[in-house]
Amino acid sequence: MAPLIDCIFLLLIFFMSTTVFPETAGIEVEKPKAVTGKALPKDRMLFAVSKTGDCYYDGRQRSLDEISEIIKAELAAKPACAVIVQPDRNSLTDHLIRILDTARKAGARNISIATKVVENE
Repeated sequence: MAPLIDCIFLLLIFFMSTTVFPETAGIEVEKPKAVTGKALPKDRMLFAVSKTGDCYYDGRQRSLDEISEIIKAELAAKPACAVIVQPDRNSLTDHLIRILDTARKAGARNISIATKVVENE
């Protein structure tokens, strides 16, 4: 009986250590669709824009000033870090542009917009 329990615990540890959790910016957004999307870079900061225009990073709502400080701090530590903005498909373009402008002013040069890749649409 003991060896069976050992095997079960080993399997449990294996599956827990190999599980990949999806990275989110803290809120659920409905991403716009795109046919020409590509994979995200490894070093990245992920910001989500809700349909009401609120911006989230690391699970918390942030102001534009906070976003600027976060980007500056991350770029100081990792200069090649990418900024990924994940807008809700129902958010206004104005909200997206404000975040993109804030990222540029903070020194980000590698900025992308997250989309949902669809096939043959």
